[in-house]
Amino acid sequence: MAELLLTDITATLKEVLLPYVQDNFPKRTVLLDQMKRDAETLAMNDEFLVPVYTSRHGGVANLSNDGGSVVSSGGRNTSRGTIGVEIVTGALDISKLAIDASKSNALAVQNTLQAQTEKLTNDFARHVNRQLYGDGSGVVSKVRTTGGSVGTGTIAVEAIATSEAGYGTIDDGRAVDYYGTINGDISPTKYFAIDQIIGVGTAGAADGTVTDVTGTSIVSGAPTAIVTAADDSIYIQDGSGAGAGTSEFIGIRAALSSSTGTSTYAGLARNTVGWTPSFGSISEALTLTRLEAVDGDVQEYADPNDKYIILVNKTLYRKYGDLLTAMRRTVNQTDLLGGWKGLEFAAGGNVVGVFRDYDVPDGEVLLINLNTWKILQVSAPGWMEDPSGGGLRRLQNTIKYQAVMHWFANVFCVAPAANGKQTRKSS
Repeated sequence: MAELLLTDITATLKEVLLPYVQDNFPKRTVLLDQMKRDAETLAMNDEFLVPVYTSRHGGVANLSNDGGSVVSSGGRNTSRGTIGVEIVTGALDISKLAIDASKSNALAVQNTLQAQTEKLTNDFARHVNRQLYGDGSGVVSKVRTTGGSVGTGTIAVEAIATSEAGYGTIDDGRAVDYYGTINGDISPTKYFAIDQIIGVGTAGAADGTVTDVTGTSIVSGAPTAIVTAADDSIYIQDGSGAGAGTSEFIGIRAALSSSTGTSTYAGLARNTVGWTPSFGSISEALTLTRLEAVDGDVQEYADPNDKYIILVNKTLYRKYGDLLTAMRRTVNQTDLLGGWKGLEFAAGGNVVGVFRDYDVPDGEVLLINLNTWKILQVSAPGWMEDPSGGGLRRLQNTIKYQAVMHWFANVFCVAPAANGKQTRKSS
């Protein structure tokens, strides 16, 4: 049997695994699965340029008679939003030992690569899905106010909580509008996993690898001890090691903010038509009445053919089902692309699906108009190629080879006012 060469492995990576990534990438999560991808948006340098309607057309008017003059439009009714091109990467390492041990068995190499790629693809998608709900900061929790500063590597954590009217800001001025702590099932460590690289405190102050996760604390590896202060931000570290702030998708939390927190989104004023989202009441139990109120608000800016979904965590999903049963409403299921199943919500002649998504911030109810959201991408997710055309490159000063999956993308909402949210809802 012919010896398996490195070029053969590269061919397997390109011919078998690359289509796998492109075909199955969106199939791992709820929200990511539903958002349309747009590769036609103009990207200049490191920014996407997106045309949006921000005013009424000034050229619409009645004429006093058939000899009257048509009214001039009076100027542009479109503006251009700008949002950064973010870079998501995932690396797959292959040892020279594994390659040499499989030289006579191409199928064994293919199976090994496929198993690793499936895991990488799943984690890649989960990483992106979390970002779709965020604000671009990477901040996912904070050091507990009491007992949070330790020197053993254990970090006591709690959920970030700010009032709806009292936003904080991150280092580039974006609003921090997190979910608070009213809901009893909030898990402050829900976004952490073993082997994740995290940063704590100000950008670059301290970082380490998560070695253990409990319901209320995480343990970091190297450095073995991260000394923290109460209320320090904890964030998912970016690849540069520079820390929090500017490398994640500008997601729902940034788009569905208000002028109280930040006066702009994508470089455009929030007080323009269709730019300020609808907010429901906070710090109270979930009710159908409140859901119906927000639904009525967002429908004012919706097109009749727009598709809405409601996204909640598992506790509020269960609470919603209980409400339907208690009010003797029919508990019907509805389906989404990808096979995701949810419950129906009916209000004002509209039927909207209610779905669970693990990455929805605890205590939030999000009414999302899918037609107003798009994932902007320079190209589809794929593998980096080295100058020789292969997908594998040897890591310097090691006997390992590496394949790198990449995606140049971000998420954008063309009409935040057609979306709504309620925060700090309890069951």
